[in-house]
Amino acid sequence: MRDELKYHEYANWKMEYHELLTYLTENNSDLMIRFKHVLDVTDYLYDRLIDEVNFSEDEDQIFETGFYYLFDQIDKITQLLKPYQNDFKALEKKAKDINLLLSAIDFQNELASIENYDEADMADLIDFEQDITKKLEKKEEITEEMFKRLDHMTFKIFQKLDVEYFPINDIFLEIADELGIL
Repeated sequence: MRDELKYHEYANWKMEYHELLTYLTENNSDLMIRFKHVLDVTDYLYDRLIDEVNFSEDEDQIFETGFYYLFDQIDKITQLLKPYQNDFKALEKKAKDINLLLSAIDFQNELASIENYDEADMADLIDFEQDITKKLEKKEEITEEMFKRLDHMTFKIFQKLDVEYFPINDIFLEIADELGIL
């Protein structure tokens, strides 16, 4: 039998972050680029759980993966909202920079899922994340050099490991297509 606690947690999470999620969606926020398809698929599966008795283990796993990804993304965004006194519009002006930070975290998670990764590579990604976080918290400018730095760093890392990186939103785009919800 499936553990339904996570579905109740999801409903509570959606209520708790309703205002932020509504703002991001209604304003077609650049931050939504990161997780639009994850949110669509997770909502679809949540609604399906309510409507249908048959819910496969794969669907359950996809739901769980999507929910925890969304949870982490929104948690980081709400942490970054604090220096902006929860002003969504001010934060939106930093969307490109926030997406850079969230990408660095995504790369860390991907690297952690690979066996025999180089600890120095992980340390570099963590240092990069901390640099970006400090700049965002202090409302400092994020230069184009920082974007290039992450691109160069991740290209080297994944080339060395001989693996391809697929962002979770791209994976969920494919799932959304398979579910017919695009």
